[in-house]
Amino acid sequence: MGYAKVSWQQVCRPVSEGGLGIRDIHSLNKGLMSRHLWRIIVHDSTSIWVHWILQYRLQDSSVWTIRTQTGTWGWRKLIRLRDSLRPHVLYQIGDGTSFSLWHDPWHPGGPMICQFPSGPRHTFIPPSAPLSTVIWEDTWSWPHITDMESIDITHDLPTIHGGRDRILWTGPRGSFSSAAAYDVFRPRVPQ
Repeated sequence: MGYAKVSWQQVCRPVSEGGLGIRDIHSLNKGLMSRHLWRIIVHDSTSIWVHWILQYRLQDSSVWTIRTQTGTWGWRKLIRLRDSLRPHVLYQIGDGTSFSLWHDPWHPGGPMICQFPSGPRHTFIPPSAPLSTVIWEDTWSWPHITDMESIDITHDLPTIHGGRDRILWTGPRGSFSSAAAYDVFRPRVPQ
């Protein structure tokens, strides 16, 4: 009886990295599941399922701030992928009407509600407010903040581009696809 001459992890690498080009099934599964998560992130209006998720599962929250302990096993697995996708998702601010002020990661530091849990109380801006609440004629227009914890909100604000809000994929391959998500999850070794 023989034994394996090469590990399965090595076989599941691209040819350019010394493997046989067979896809790793765990990374492939995460890449395919990420497609569903991406559709939620961009609020895909053609999907009845996404509409249901936004209305009943997320309600006034966001896929970025909802707790991972709630929901079914499949939902929890989907939500756990968000931290791996987050570095590859860019929120480009236009008029601010499509993004949540407190729950979406339009700020370089991530969702405001995670950084400043008392922000809505100190700014008198409700947790469900759109980002457009603090934008006036393509410039930032935050209310006067006196609380030292919340004053950091106004630092490192991203550029307002004007026009429509856009969510962009900055990961591998330039635009989102299951293959691009697979590239995020697969193990990498030097070529």
